[in-house]
Amino acid sequence: MRLLYVPNEDGDFRQLGFRRPLQNLLDAGRIAAVSVYSLQWRIRRSGNAEVERRGLIERVESFKPSVILMQHLGATGLQDKHFRLMRQAGSFELIYHEADPYSRFVHPLPRAARAAGRAADVVFTVGRGTFSENFVRAGARDVRWVPHVFEPDRYPFVPARLSSTREFDVVMIANRNSPRMRGLPGWRKRIAYAQYLEGRFGSRFALFGAGWDGPSARGPIPFSKQDQAIRAGWVSTNWDHYADEPWYFSNRLPISLWAGSIHATGYHPGYEDIFPNNTRPFVKYAGDFDRLGDLVEEALNASISERLAACIEAQKYASRYMRQDDQLLQMLNWRDGGRVVARPDEWDLSVNVPDEL
Repeated sequence: MRLLYVPNEDGDFRQLGFRRPLQNLLDAGRIAAVSVYSLQWRIRRSGNAEVERRGLIERVESFKPSVILMQHLGATGLQDKHFRLMRQAGSFELIYHEADPYSRFVHPLPRAARAAGRAADVVFTVGRGTFSENFVRAGARDVRWVPHVFEPDRYPFVPARLSSTREFDVVMIANRNSPRMRGLPGWRKRIAYAQYLEGRFGSRFALFGAGWDGPSARGPIPFSKQDQAIRAGWVSTNWDHYADEPWYFSNRLPISLWAGSIHATGYHPGYEDIFPNNTRPFVKYAGDFDRLGDLVEEALNASISERLAACIEAQKYASRYMRQDDQLLQMLNWRDGGRVVARPDEWDLSVNVPDEL
């Protein structure tokens, strides 16, 4: 496999959860060659979008990839013509990964993502309803679900058992979206949920993010530091903007589990299949505020040892099912479920949860 990777990167942000395992695969001889063309980063740096788009086509022609993996092309301006030119420049499988949520009308799928979906051999996205249907309407032939995951490189493993005392009971990380016109779906309900938590839990509740005021507000938190804010409480909680999307949860859920927290979230269709009937001690969900608040109280009424046990199980679950590097392998092995690329012995195990939790 000769892999050309086109990541979703901007500014100083780098997709560590894919870059590091790609290097591991290359070092282990599991793939023959890797080339990274960070299109969005190049466009922002140079300010000349068409030159950078032509550069991508030239990279396809010179590198001759057998597989191209692209992520979230929203601001790149790629069109059908660019994908046609890429196909003319080489012979490859195209995998497109879209982890951003989009509705049909209010916050529609960007033009570049629609073009990528039409051109791709397979599309991976994070919901099984509108998110998938957006790509089907755009002309995608094969659309599959993958969950949001966490980056073990960005969030170092901190054993939950080391945090037997925590500053807060409940922590929420969310920016306040208060548009003058149309906003993201469910923005009013997210604000109402934060207000509900403040009323129910008082000083035991901490609210991180931009745009909030009041006694619970703790201000914005950098993306790479949110695990620290999550570990400040026993229960992390969220109310997603896209509450009706089947099988959807934001990356807050896997990051929270990996950080060693119990996570409480609004219900999405399909949660019974992913997290059966609220039986996992580290994930709680409900379709209304009062029921979700009751589930949070149940978690907090447990003993410290019981809470720690749930947090330890959360970390084990996240390590087994929600790692970004393992998701990379899932995407590369998409065809017929085959193991085209195996996980090497040289995989960076330093970011795994050790057995002796």
